[in-house]
Amino acid sequence: MVSAYIALYLFLAGTGAGAFLIGSVVDIVLRFRPMAARGWFVRVSAVTDAGLVLGPVLVAVSALFLVLDLGVPERAFRLFLVSTPSLLSMGAWSIVAFCGSAAAALVLGALAGDDDDDFERERGSGRVVLRVGEFASSVVATGLALFVVVYAGVFLAMYPSLPFLHTFWVPVLFVASALACGLAALMVTAFFRQAMPEVAGAMDALLAVDAVLIAVEAVVLGAFLVDSFAAAGPSLTAVQLLVSGRLLPLFWIGVVFAGLVVPFSVDVVCRRLPAPMAVALGATCTLVGGLCLRIAMLMATERFNLAFMSALGFWN
Repeated sequence: MVSAYIALYLFLAGTGAGAFLIGSVVDIVLRFRPMAARGWFVRVSAVTDAGLVLGPVLVAVSALFLVLDLGVPERAFRLFLVSTPSLLSMGAWSIVAFCGSAAAALVLGALAGDDDDDFERERGSGRVVLRVGEFASSVVATGLALFVVVYAGVFLAMYPSLPFLHTFWVPVLFVASALACGLAALMVTAFFRQAMPEVAGAMDALLAVDAVLIAVEAVVLGAFLVDSFAAAGPSLTAVQLLVSGRLLPLFWIGVVFAGLVVPFSVDVVCRRLPAPMAVALGATCTLVGGLCLRIAMLMATERFNLAFMSALGFWN
């Protein structure tokens, strides 16, 4: 049986890193492009800023599921102590480093206080040093978030013994899904922050971006399926299992309908008729679809798993 733990690990890590990446990009643009502070970026920041907190929290929770999948804590600790670095150990270290640097950025930013204070006061109180440290930590966290987003797909695609996943489309698909799920997590969070007057407008402003991310994910998924159908052997068998075999309900209802069709339709309709409840439900469907995508791909690949992959705890 496919481990639910590893599916949750991949889902939460990708979603958290994606949410942080979106929030960080908006934050960096506002820092270096003052004109953006009067336009679209400052408008959406009311929603995307939550990613700077939500992101590391979700990634930290994902690490717990990785430990549960490995079975015993000692196996998890060994990932940090191996003499020869591997992609798996690099992924583990990147999660710890990301959570640490993101937390440092938040703490230093809180200590530095508001940006409204005059420069002389900041310099006299040492806030410039805190601001430099906060920005440096943010840059490091952003780079690590990008690595976490890319890492999962690359890890799954690197094994020739798993031909269904051994394609460049898998990392691209996981990146697209992580960004779509990251923005969806921010939209769901924003729904519960509607008491802030600027949040509703920010949700409306992000609908077009959300629709584009979902469309990109759908196109990449379609290309991956076409490529798998064109292949012979295990890849063809796996994709048939996914779209017309025993995984048909999970794929068509969970991945395609809930994860792509519903949220894209909500985005299109709500751009003309604003409805925060519908937007939140659409975003929730995106998250459900993202989890179903990871479960479906792991289950479609399960029958071709080799013994050395089992040792990593990806299947129980």
